[in-house]
Amino acid sequence: MQLALGVETAHNFMVDAAAAGLFAVFQGLTGPFIGVIAVRRGAVPWEIGWLTAVPAAALLLSSWYARLGEGRRKKPLVVLTSAIGRLFLLLTGWAHGMAAYLISFSAFNVVSAAGSPAYTAIEREIYHQRWRGRLMAGVRFVLGFCQFATVLLAGGLLDRFGVGPVFTAAVALGVGSALVFGLLHEPPPRAQVSGRRVSPLGLLRADPRLARMILAVTLVGGANFFVSPGYPIDWVQRMHLSDIQVAWISAAWALAWMVCYPLWGRLVDRRRPASALLGGLFCYLGPPLLYAFGVHFAGAVLASWIQGMGDSALDVGWQNHVMRLGGDRVGQYAGVYFTFLGARGTIMPILGSLVIAGFGLRPLFVLGLAQIACGLYVARRLPDHELPVGGPGATLAA
Repeated sequence: MQLALGVETAHNFMVDAAAAGLFAVFQGLTGPFIGVIAVRRGAVPWEIGWLTAVPAAALLLSSWYARLGEGRRKKPLVVLTSAIGRLFLLLTGWAHGMAAYLISFSAFNVVSAAGSPAYTAIEREIYHQRWRGRLMAGVRFVLGFCQFATVLLAGGLLDRFGVGPVFTAAVALGVGSALVFGLLHEPPPRAQVSGRRVSPLGLLRADPRLARMILAVTLVGGANFFVSPGYPIDWVQRMHLSDIQVAWISAAWALAWMVCYPLWGRLVDRRRPASALLGGLFCYLGPPLLYAFGVHFAGAVLASWIQGMGDSALDVGWQNHVMRLGGDRVGQYAGVYFTFLGARGTIMPILGSLVIAGFGLRPLFVLGLAQIACGLYVARRLPDHELPVGGPGATLAA
């Protein structure tokens, strides 16, 4: 591998993959159970909506976070925010009362989100475009495999040891993941792109290619967030699933991510990122359609598999798409994506929880399907061609 990629790239790939593997164990022990634990502790629909929304709400400052990394090394920002943020989840594991549970989980997400644009920019720098899709896929394959293996054990561990001890072990591995990422060899920072800094809306006005992609993903991804509070409520209140059954549902997601990510990555390298992006958006039709028909455990597992297919395609698709669109401005472009991810991920789960409280679960899933259909119409052609001279680089110049 070193002969094909070079020693530096091979080293960074191994470090990135090792950090991703540890993160996957951390995530597998905690993430799938946040909503379920809350429902069992008596959380009402708006509190489930809050837990669903807060990871995305933390991204609303992404454009500002992106500026923190401009013209300087980004690795320290990723390591520091990841390590500190994951420590807050320790408080979530031992929280008494729903208020403490919500606050500590919110703090974990707000601090952790600060490194997201920087991580996207780092991946562009350490992986050449010729190999980038497949190398990213390799890292995500490790992530998916480790999360798949972990969630199969996590339900039994929670039943046996309880939330506090399991979350404590998870946090130790999560902090270890951040420290391992610190071994990455980051290239020297490039000179800052000339031109004034602009708001996300200003960048969207300057680059219609980015605006079309953001609109499509906001519609489809927003619908995905809209229906998401319904899943844990359905599992607990209608299906009466055990922790082990919830773990199997999460394992199906991780397995789909692990299997499909390399396929999407190869598609990105051989064709264009927009192809993977569109495939992922189309997959989002599956889960709400199945839940609208009142599926039980086997159908929930299938829905989770389809969700994993869509999430893996969207992840590799949007990142490579903005890398192609943004060039040296990739940090700013990623910041715009994360900002709108934060907006839809904050608003839509809250709206979904209100629909559940007022009308029930089935109307929630039907409305989500209608919005996804609108987003797919917008996404049918996503341009990623080069802009002519006078495009966003010139438009935004000082």
